[in-house]
Amino acid sequence: MTSEEFENLSAAYALGTLSGEELRQFEEYLRTASEEERREVQELKSTSAMLPLALERQAPPEGAREKMREKIRISAAAESSARSRRASLPSSSRAPRRPMSWTAMGALASLLAIVFVGVVLKLTGTIDSQKADLTTSAQRVSELAAQVTELKCELARKEELLKILASERIAITLMNGLKVDPVGFGKVIWDPEKRTAILQVSRLPLSPSNKDYQLWVIKGKTPMSAGVFAVSDTTASFFKIEGLAVADPKEISAFAVTLEPKGGVPAPTGDMYLAGSPTRL
Repeated sequence: MTSEEFENLSAAYALGTLSGEELRQFEEYLRTASEEERREVQELKSTSAMLPLALERQAPPEGAREKMREKIRISAAAESSARSRRASLPSSSRAPRRPMSWTAMGALASLLAIVFVGVVLKLTGTIDSQKADLTTSAQRVSELAAQVTELKCELARKEELLKILASERIAITLMNGLKVDPVGFGKVIWDPEKRTAILQVSRLPLSPSNKDYQLWVIKGKTPMSAGVFAVSDTTASFFKIEGLAVADPKEISAFAVTLEPKGGVPAPTGDMYLAGSPTRL
């Protein structure tokens, strides 16, 4: 067997592509091969064993396990026989070690390149997957942060309501929906001494982007602004009111809610959505 034939067959043998008579003849040759030739084959086999790292795992074809076991058995028998024959030869008759040829080195380099590309592709896929997971996690964290903020605001509103309900003297005004929105209703629960109140409205239409709802305290026949607010939830919304213009409940004839230009106006101009007279408790 020439050096070139040996190198070509070694690469094919390492990849497991030899079969039949060709496989038998090569393994027969390995029994009497030199130490350097056997080392060459072993290095190629070690490199080819790394190839599965670069490939997707798949189920072996039918009968592949039996064929592999048979190859291992034949290789082990050849190894044992060759080892015994080499041991019986005098040291002077053993073939001198020769350097790996360019062909074998090329085959080895090709195998290493395949392994390297496969590993890089796997690492790239893993990194992309981790980036996607991080993006999803960041979005979830942002959503949870928004929910926490909303819960804190809701808790603050309820605490303010409890403070007002705990006051020594409170007044409640129930407001009903008018013609423009008959299903709407609201409440003003307020502490006359501190001039603070909680406004609760329900079933009001969502605020247009260029408008706000405005709460009015009507003293006699004069409406006085008590603040503006926007509705983003039609079920129920709570708002804190501070600095009511009128302290004595007896002076208040009604509360009303109108829809006005953004930021509010000095006097009502828009449709009136809610209105009601105060009730003392």
